[in-house]
Amino acid sequence: MSALTSTARLLPLALLAAGCQGFATGSSSASASGSGSGISAANILGAGEAIACPELVSGGSVLGAKFDANARISAKVAAFVQATKDLVAVSKKVELEVQDACKRIGADLGMSPAELAAVEGPAGGAKGACAGLSAKIDAALTGGIKIEASYEPPHCQINASAKASCDATCKVEVDPGEIVAKCEPAKLSGTCEGTCKGTCEGTCNGQCSGECTAKDAQGRCVGQCKGECHGSCSATCHAHCEGSWKAPKCEGHVTPPSVDADCQASCKARAEITSECTKPHLELKASQNTALVGKLLASAAVHVPTLLVAEVKLGRQAAGEIRTLVRLGNELSGRLKGAGNRAIACVSAAASAAVQASASISVSVQASASVSGKVGASI
Repeated sequence: MSALTSTARLLPLALLAAGCQGFATGSSSASASGSGSGISAANILGAGEAIACPELVSGGSVLGAKFDANARISAKVAAFVQATKDLVAVSKKVELEVQDACKRIGADLGMSPAELAAVEGPAGGAKGACAGLSAKIDAALTGGIKIEASYEPPHCQINASAKASCDATCKVEVDPGEIVAKCEPAKLSGTCEGTCKGTCEGTCNGQCSGECTAKDAQGRCVGQCKGECHGSCSATCHAHCEGSWKAPKCEGHVTPPSVDADCQASCKARAEITSECTKPHLELKASQNTALVGKLLASAAVHVPTLLVAEVKLGRQAAGEIRTLVRLGNELSGRLKGAGNRAIACVSAAASAAVQASASISVSVQASASVSGKVGASI
């Protein structure tokens, strides 16, 4: 693990909110397919958005919905609405995760629920809980006590499947082979429908170049392979597959195909917003130990990794795409020449929702950083 100090910084968090200028106020359960996170969009968006565009609060994906008789306009709107649904769901999810992490650390330090209560405004739950906790940490670290953190930063994979389904809506022929071709081989993973010639996360049936947990009578691996598997893999195969990749993922940025610029921007934003991240193992040590500092170190080691994921994913990796989505919402209505009322209403409602979600994410990430930085775990 590498030790990261407080000199490292997030990309300017204010940039997330900068895209909100010029908008009026406005406000999902959206995963890669538009559902599955357990968060109801109907409980997140305001009544105005729900009435103007029911698709924003509907279950499942809206990529196949018809918003206009013009196929190009309909695809453009569908991609933007779906990306916004995902953004709204992620904004609420990260607020709840940050709030929960700060509350759990606070409870371990003996804080009352009132000291960790929500405040008014975007992401008020996360902001209130982390502000109270930050003040408590300051009190615990009096006398010049310093905390040093050691960890590997979270690593995020863009959601290539989400991008592929969105690109298909934009009338672009995207198949797993194209995704594979646009990803560095060493950073590619997914299910291999053929022979896996890389690392296998599940059972390897074939030759194992490293240690194998179980072998058959012929000496072939039939268990987990701690090395490269040259055979079939029952789970995720990494780096090399002789056959077809199923649901490929890329640990990096996939170069987008040439499509309608607005549709492409929504799809690219969706892939970043719904990316999956590893949670780091965090080790903390203090220059001086007290009973309260000991409790802080123990609790922060468990819960601060959640905060770091929020900061890396939304404060750094996806920050530019969030700004792009907000900007697109501000500009898209003017590009829908000849569009019907339904398409225009949905774009306006989604644009309003994107502004509010962006502001909420900015507050949640700042609240998260205010705590992680106090224990030496700045990104």
